[in-house]
Amino acid sequence: MRARQLLPWAVVSLALAGVAWWVLGRQASPSAPEAGPALPGLDARMEALEGIEVRGAGDTLLVSLRKVDGRWEEAGHPGWPSNEREISRALFRLAEARRVEPKTDDPALYARLGVEDIADAQAKSTELRLLGGGEPLRLVVGRNHPGLGGSYARLAGEARAWLLDADLSPARNPVDWLDRRIIDLPLARIERVRVEPARGRRFMLTRRDQAFLVDGQAPASAEDAVATAAVPEQLALDGVAADDGTDAERRHVFESVDGVALTIASWKGEGGTWARLSVSLDEEAALAWFARAGENADSPEQRLEALRGQVADWQSRFEGHRFLLPAQKAANLLRERADFLGAR
Repeated sequence: MRARQLLPWAVVSLALAGVAWWVLGRQASPSAPEAGPALPGLDARMEALEGIEVRGAGDTLLVSLRKVDGRWEEAGHPGWPSNEREISRALFRLAEARRVEPKTDDPALYARLGVEDIADAQAKSTELRLLGGGEPLRLVVGRNHPGLGGSYARLAGEARAWLLDADLSPARNPVDWLDRRIIDLPLARIERVRVEPARGRRFMLTRRDQAFLVDGQAPASAEDAVATAAVPEQLALDGVAADDGTDAERRHVFESVDGVALTIASWKGEGGTWARLSVSLDEEAALAWFARAGENADSPEQRLEALRGQVADWQSRFEGHRFLLPAQKAANLLRERADFLGAR
């Protein structure tokens, strides 16, 4: 009788002992890797950041951004503005990114994820280094997950790699961090284009409705003439450098209905077609156009003042620089008169 009464208590005691052993075992075992932000500490440092670096294999410095008078400037392009909005967005995405799945902590397997130490001259990884407010924050960014899209990454100096919930692959080309806008002079405002090659026959494109005539004649391809007249519309750069005074091989003068005259002087150089730009304003022509342009909340004088300021801003932006033009825009500047009219 007593044995039957004690048996349940014996079972309970054994169960409690097992639970205690399991709890102690759990406490003694190594803790699992913890998820969290991709770059711990970034939030607290955001306002103190003074530099952003992108480094590649062999610890090669690919991109170097520094704060100058409160704005970002790429070291290889002093005096030209960086893309402040995109840099802010990139830092926000970096601060919001989270670790979602632990991966290898074996250096022998890093290459599979692309998170090797960048000291390796053969490394495929990229290191994003943030400077200011303390020791540099360093994140080694590797490949993206083929299905989920997030980057593989690890903190420099730590063994564990992680899959992140965001693509954090930084641009390795310094130009991608720049404000690439040169000018936006819409095609709708272009009235004529004077083309002045250093060698060869000069000619003029003149608007007729939605098309352009070449020296008063219909071109073989109306689309080609329009494409040349549209070069200043949303014109962006593929590179920018200090103007070295290279002689231009051709000049295009784009004249607008409101008195703006934009000159693009271009030549073939290293990497493609380079150009220097200048702009001027015929204020009498502008006033006359505004007076004919119909109803507007602002007076012609007010509109002239606004246009005068825009032209001054453009000229200030161009001053002292030469620009590498996108290939498609450059091709539209290279056409000769014969390309439009043949033997005519």
